[in-house]
Amino acid sequence: MISHPALQEIQDRLSIVDLIGGYLSLKKAGRNFKGLCPFHPEKTPSFVVYPDKQFFICYGCGVGGDLITFVMKHEHLEFPEAVELLARKAGVEAPRFGGRSASSEASGGLYRVHEWAARLYHELLIQSPEAKEARAYLEKRGLDPATWETFQLGYAPDRWDHLSRGAEKEGFNPGLLEQAGLSIRKEGGGSYDRFRNRVIFPIWDARGRVIAFSGRLIEDDPKSPKYMNSPETELYVKGKVLYGLHLAAPQIREQDFCIVVEGNMDWVTPTSRGFRNVVASMGTALTEAQVKLIRRLTRNVVIVYDGDSAGQAATLRGLDLFLQAEMRVRVAVLPAGTDPDSLIRKQGVEAFAGVLKECKELFDYKLGGLTRQWNPKELEGRIGICQEMLPTIKRVPNAIQRGEYIRRLAEILGIPEGLLWKELERVKLQTADWKPSAMLKMPALPRLAPLSPEEVLAGLLLEDPSRIGQVEGRIELEDCRDPEVRRVIERLLEGLREGNLPDNPREFWKQPPPGSGEGAWEGRMARWLAEADSIEDKERAMDELVARIHASRHQESVEGLRVSLRQAEELGNEPESNRLIAEINRLVKVQAARQA
Repeated sequence: MISHPALQEIQDRLSIVDLIGGYLSLKKAGRNFKGLCPFHPEKTPSFVVYPDKQFFICYGCGVGGDLITFVMKHEHLEFPEAVELLARKAGVEAPRFGGRSASSEASGGLYRVHEWAARLYHELLIQSPEAKEARAYLEKRGLDPATWETFQLGYAPDRWDHLSRGAEKEGFNPGLLEQAGLSIRKEGGGSYDRFRNRVIFPIWDARGRVIAFSGRLIEDDPKSPKYMNSPETELYVKGKVLYGLHLAAPQIREQDFCIVVEGNMDWVTPTSRGFRNVVASMGTALTEAQVKLIRRLTRNVVIVYDGDSAGQAATLRGLDLFLQAEMRVRVAVLPAGTDPDSLIRKQGVEAFAGVLKECKELFDYKLGGLTRQWNPKELEGRIGICQEMLPTIKRVPNAIQRGEYIRRLAEILGIPEGLLWKELERVKLQTADWKPSAMLKMPALPRLAPLSPEEVLAGLLLEDPSRIGQVEGRIELEDCRDPEVRRVIERLLEGLREGNLPDNPREFWKQPPPGSGEGAWEGRMARWLAEADSIEDKERAMDELVARIHASRHQESVEGLRVSLRQAEELGNEPESNRLIAEINRLVKVQAARQA
């Protein structure tokens, strides 16, 4: 754990709304912000961010905490790694940590070598005489030097060992380059550079770190692939990455829709011309993981793929994934023989904007493609179209929309609606495809129990630790049955006596009471603070909570004495019975006096 001043500086500089808003779509709700929880599937937002207090809580699954907690959970990082990430965002020096795991050290080495390689490739593009053809190629594609700089484009020279020799001078182990996919081992020993005589496009993760590269031949060669990507590594799994997401995310959230294209240039060209909410699948069919990345930012998607048959087939495969994710998906149909890059270069941004404006709903796009593939006037064609369309319709979550699609399909195919509904039921019962996606399974979450008076009191005390003076002497630690509440009050009382009360609850986030897990503790603390935030008259609430705690303990004591009284009466122990009756009467009078 780092020192408290370092933690406080990071959290003072960063807005939790801006931070979490970089991962998911948040909407203003009074003084706070709401969104769909990223930690469990849900349809109605129950994830609330409290900007004034710098914490979040999900009322659906109970997860809560501060911005460090969020990054740890969302990025699957250990505490030191999360703090280092946030320190970079905050523009402060990242603290040093000891005891890192071997896997963490290995990942750090891979990130460093990728960042170094990206800088080297970029410097070569800008400065090297060898990159003259590469610069001419990029300018021919309509990309100026400012764009090269913005997207850190680079050049790999036509040499077998330029990167390897440079890495050796920088002190990188040759094995690290092979692990990163930047070099390839020779059968007889040694290695050679993977990328040679290519324009280099860095591939970033969602946090903007370089994790791989894509190299484009400067001159097409039938013996070599036009594009060559890094192999999958510990950092780079192609089905889990969307090209340009880290740059597009703010605009996707702001505009509330995402444009999905296919290749690198299909992303670079529109993005450099002002279309900032674009991501690319990099030529692969969309995966569930990629859809999930988009869904964190918006529910609205426009797919723009090449106007050829292969591109259209890829589009059709991706449509249903968006439907499973309960997203609205539309398709922008490009003129035949074009892609976003060529359309913008040849006809301008207006032409691309026009294609986006005329995008089709998925039902119309998919049905249009199928009616070109199958003849809807023939029995075989009707069956083929139904086999493709019914699973898609089944995935539409809205029953009214499903009904409209069935009506339109029946009208186009000349089939009674009742028959299509029956076929839809058969799809549900017989097609293995109808196992729900793991991403969308909705596990039954345990209902969060109402907070006890002790917990609400703890929330008010954590919200403003100086309030402990208001309950000092009015409540004993033994009055608190909850051990975590008891520990909070105990620490605050110690701080009051020693004159070092914390100014805010931050130091409690990462210091759970003994015996409580960190994750569970942060969730409880977030609920307590959220409840405290909702209370208007906090001073009056404090008095009422203390009274309710006393009343509860009093009731427990009286009930215990009554059990003992019944036992004494059954044994015929009159002196003990009289003593217990007197004690019960005394407690009743004490409680009555407190309530007076």
